[in-house]
Amino acid sequence: MKANIAKRVNKGCAACGVTMPVVVYKDKKYRGGHYFGKHPVYSKKELKKMWESGTHKSKVGDMEFDVLNYDGKPSKYVEYWECPHCYWGKRYPRNNAKNVSHS
Repeated sequence: MKANIAKRVNKGCAACGVTMPVVVYKDKKYRGGHYFGKHPVYSKKELKKMWESGTHKSKVGDMEFDVLNYDGKPSKYVEYWECPHCYWGKRYPRNNAKNVSHS
């Protein structure tokens, strides 16, 4: 399995901020954290435009939602990672905490 390792990277947990080592394999699988994809980040100017545009009601099945009239353009995207402790809760003990302690 060691020959299949593509790289080792350190990722920060979005929930608690702890640094976790992640192993990425050549087949694009990974171990060491939980990845939830890339999420958009909007500038303050773009967020202001989005909120000032107002909302309208949208119905999906029996549920009704308020939807923004303007869909903003993200300035960048960031990866969202969680450490096993934050993802699984107290069932997964933290053994490599460097800058955060959970109680």
